[in-house]
Amino acid sequence: MAFGQTPQEASSSPGFDCWIGYDDKPYYTHYIRCIADRDIPPPPSPDKRSEALLESIHQELHGGTGASAEKMFKSNIEVVRESRAVWNIRIYSYPYEWSWKEGMPERLVRSALCPKEGSCPVLIRQH
Repeated sequence: MAFGQTPQEASSSPGFDCWIGYDDKPYYTHYIRCIADRDIPPPPSPDKRSEALLESIHQELHGGTGASAEKMFKSNIEVVRESRAVWNIRIYSYPYEWSWKEGMPERLVRSALCPKEGSCPVLIRQH
């Protein structure tokens, strides 16, 4: 198991907690799945089921594993679809070790989800 996180700066820019997920047959596609960092206060949501799920995923990413976050994600897929609170970045295969060492997954998330004017903190939990 590995754990990667960019240094956090004091700013108002969004941050993201992410993990590597996958779709089974027939495509076997991998994704970097992200939720908004819940350590940065999110705007209130009227959907209590979605809030509870996002909080549970957040706790798994910070104290558990990416695999357990993925299991939670898949077992609550209807809530996820309704809330539209999980971003999926298709990567086709699990990142190689050299890619993790060079920070490629974090850079991909930043380029896809962070504001253009600055950087944002990104945490990616590996299996």
